[in-house]
Amino acid sequence: MTWVQDQLDDETLFPSKIGVPFPKNFMSVAKIILKRLFRVYAHIYHQHFDSVIQLQEEAHLNTSFKHFIFFVQEFNLIDRREQAPLQELIEKLTSKDR
Repeated sequence: MTWVQDQLDDETLFPSKIGVPFPKNFMSVAKIILKRLFRVYAHIYHQHFDSVIQLQEEAHLNTSFKHFIFFVQEFNLIDRREQAPLQELIEKLTSKDR
């Protein structure tokens, strides 16, 4: 997560000033960031979901993940093979909205 935050804070990758262009490698870096964030979701679902349920936060996690998945699938930002570990969950969360 530190690496992701470092990338987001890097003005050469994510310029905050109007008129400053994004770098040529922006899309490849963005895809890596999103792939790593997907892996965080996968880890939470596989290793910590019992804790999420105890905290009664599963609806929030599911909604956040659902929005994330719709975004990355709409713009083809994460290869479908990378999504395989959570494919069953993805289908369950998105089936009503397609």
